[in-house]
Amino acid sequence: MRTLELIFKSSDDKTKTMTISYASGNLAGEDVQKKMQAISVLGMFDKDGVNPYQTPIAAQYKSTEIDPLFDTRK
Repeated sequence: MRTLELIFKSSDDKTKTMTISYASGNLAGEDVQKKMQAISVLGMFDKDGVNPYQTPIAAQYKSTEIDPLFDTRK
């Protein structure tokens, strides 16, 4: 399984990750960075005056490999 991780710096100087499970597998870095900036500007996740997604710092695809040992669902 492949997920998209969007990594931000929060307004209280902590690192926060937003994980998207069903993202396109061929996104361009520039496009993702622009979308992350848009998320940041919206401030829609503010809680008690803290914006958890204030500054975009990184984005990456994360892959998980599954090596089945057995599967009786077949």
